Amino acid sequence: MRSYPTDSPQAISRLLALTVISDGGGSPSEIAATYRPSILGHAGIEEQVFDQVLRELTADLPATPDGLVKVDADAIDQCLAEIVRPDLRLRVWKAMWQLAYADDQFAHAEVALLHKATQAWGIETDAAGNGRIAGTGIA
Repeated sequence: MRSYPTDSPQAISRLLALTVISDGGGSPSEIAATYRPSILGHAGIEEQVFDQVLRELTADLPATPDGLVKVDADAIDQCLAEIVRPDLRLRVWKAMWQLAYADDQFAHAEVALLHKATQAWGIETDAAGNGRIAGTGIA
């Protein structure tokens, strides 16, 4: 899998794209949600950058015989490691949650990805599901 510069729009886009396709291919409502100003705009990502990264990600990932993508733990770790700023991690994490629930349900693979991000980035959640970076006060 290709790598992107740390904290770059491409690195952010790939995590958002990974969230959308983590359950095998991406539901239309999740894909549509990605293009909302609250997701791409808030992250400072232009649509054409996201589109390019989504194409690159699907080209980089192996697919099952029925056309679903397969994402392994090492690929997820690589993607998560490319986001290092705590404030950016929290913004991306929140966007990932929004995308995963855009179709009003969570797939097992989406939950696994979100859990992995929560653990890797040291995000603590409260009873309402709000996150903050442990030990930093960034919420």
